[in-house]
Order: sequence, then structure tokens, then C-alpha cells
Amino acid sequence: MSELVAIAYDDEFKAEEVRLTLAKMQKEHLIELEDAAIVIKNAEGKVKLNQAINLTAAGAASGSFWGLLIGTLFLCP
Repeated sequence: MSELVAIAYDDEFKAEEVRLTLAKMQKEHLIELEDAAIVIKNAEGKVKLNQAINLTAAGAASGSFWGLLIGTLFLCP
């Protein structure tokens, strides 16, 4: 069963400390953590998302793998 947990902190440093503690607990197999993100809203109202897993890099790696595989299978004689 999936659960979404959202917790608010007064500053981003406390949130980062908690995220590092959660990552440590995951390495010790105490919890299962799919992803953890810190959302920061600055003084101008702009929102910044800081994810533990870089989805852009993961998508690029996956796409390059599949492109290489398909190209090797179908385009090489």
C-alpha cells in the first residue's frame, strides 16, 4: 500500500536533516522510501522542488539504453 506523507518545517535545513535521517533509516532497512522531496517557497512566492532522486537523469539514462538496444537490434546488419 502506498502512502503520501507531507510534513511542514519552519526552515529548509531542518527538512534536509529529516530527509537525511530517513535515507539512513532506509539503508538500515527500517523503512521503505520511494522518494523524498523538499519543497521551498521563497520570499517572492516562487516554488523550488528539491528531490532526492533526479528524475531527469533517470529518464535520460533509460531513454539512451532503450535507444541503444533498439538501434543495435534493428539498424545494425
